[in-house]
Amino acid sequence: MSLRTLSVLRRAAASLPSQTTAAGSLLEALQLPQQQLSGGSAAGLAGLLAAARRLGGGASMHTSPAAAAAAAEEAAEQEVDLDSWLPAIPIEQQAEQGLYRDLTVPVLNLRAEPVGSYTLPGDLFDVPIRRDILQRVVRWQLAKRQQGTHKTLGRSEVRGGGRKPRPQKGSGQSRQGTIRAPQWRGGGVVHGPVQRSHEHSLPKRVRRLGLQCALSAKAWERRLLVVDSLAPVDARTRTMSDHVAALLADAPRRSVLLCDSSKEGEDGGEVLRRAAANLPWVDAIPQLGLNVYSILQRDYLVLTQRAADLLTERMRQPIKPCSPTP
Repeated sequence: MSLRTLSVLRRAAASLPSQTTAAGSLLEALQLPQQQLSGGSAAGLAGLLAAARRLGGGASMHTSPAAAAAAAEEAAEQEVDLDSWLPAIPIEQQAEQGLYRDLTVPVLNLRAEPVGSYTLPGDLFDVPIRRDILQRVVRWQLAKRQQGTHKTLGRSEVRGGGRKPRPQKGSGQSRQGTIRAPQWRGGGVVHGPVQRSHEHSLPKRVRRLGLQCALSAKAWERRLLVVDSLAPVDARTRTMSDHVAALLADAPRRSVLLCDSSKEGEDGGEVLRRAAANLPWVDAIPQLGLNVYSILQRDYLVLTQRAADLLTERMRQPIKPCSPTP
């Protein structure tokens, strides 16, 4: 039983009435160390959980030992994957993440049928997730793509205003040198925005670490799928929509980022981009353009085997230092 399952079971047991016998037994069992919650203990917990469910449904508070044992055996015989219906726990509470372990995932086709398996390297898909690094990389990306063409006219740029509006003395009014001064209607703007680049520098190591953290987050949340190919039979939008719906059949949210090897690759290519162009919840991108912001913007990430191989090869290459300034 995983730490995630154990944590949720403890919270569920704590919400039951404390005076009930089953609730007390469930709480006592859930306080056991993690090492003791394997094998037969897990079956016992399943029986206690079944008893707690009966209590929550209004059943009798006291049951005979024979009935409790029968319920435990019945629950133990039912192979239920608790992780499939338990709510997700925040990443910071999951102690098993970030151990640099290789992850073996099934390889699917576009009909969501398993056709093999693929091993995701732990140094790319199981690194400790650092939110500060993700924030820095996303901020760097958004600043780099900001247009920066904002501009207003100052007093020297507004048309007109070359003549002094009135004499320096004798009118009894304030001194004015031009009708395009900021205090005049139609005058220039003081300290207004000018055209500039919002881009700022970010070390290459930080950028690479941000991409590793984003990939690890998707892998740990079980929102990363590996397929043999993303090339649909034809470039029709309906065909691509059916394929994505099959891949994400059990997903509550279906926005997805599709990543193939290249724009001309056989595992996707131009056919994939034409088919996904009219789907607002589907993005298609080559592995060379895979970035942190695009990964975090979508709920699921789908990689082809070829794209995963090229991505691993590219991420493991040494970072070239910048050329010295002459």
